[in-house]
Amino acid sequence: MTRLCIVPRWSGGPDSDFYPWLRAQPGIRERVGELLSPTIAQPGQPTIAAWVESLQQSTAGGDLGSTYFLGHSVGCQAVLRFLEQSSGNARVAGVLCVAGWWNVDRPWDSIRPWIETPMDLDRVRRVGQRFSVLLSDDDPFTADWRENERQWREQLGAEVRCVPGGKHFNAAEEPAVLAALYALIDGEVDSKVDGEGAPPRA
Repeated sequence: MTRLCIVPRWSGGPDSDFYPWLRAQPGIRERVGELLSPTIAQPGQPTIAAWVESLQQSTAGGDLGSTYFLGHSVGCQAVLRFLEQSSGNARVAGVLCVAGWWNVDRPWDSIRPWIETPMDLDRVRRVGQRFSVLLSDDDPFTADWRENERQWREQLGAEVRCVPGGKHFNAAEEPAVLAALYALIDGEVDSKVDGEGAPPRA
């Protein structure tokens, strides 16, 4: 059974932002047999240990090889660190990172461990297999989206798309996220945008 695990942003939960809308889409119901919306421990003060443990608990007992992950902002980091700490030889079906980052423009104290704690990226790549990343050109946390894009491509070999005017993808409906998720699940290559010729705002 195909599963989709949606990992929220900082201070987010199952009913935040576009998550309820995305779960309700008929196309998701057609593609995904089980929707996982974990209640993340300490959402307002996210720690690596607490969030990884929450993901371990929410995905336990199922087939990771049939599981897709959608992470949003710090949720992307949580997914990567979950992959790094996964046991055995299991590989997940794929990962979509929405508004993902490696650094933020003005880091605060509680976000620094997420930025500064090293990751075994070889392990993350092996377990994650395929990474799709959705960025915007006006994200308030990462102004230099091209540098952010470069890091995703170089560190994980990710497919990266930039959505003009997408900000931090906090709207109640995010069609670009839905399209990227369909492309990931259906095994298609999503558009790669390098500025000129960018698609219309979703």
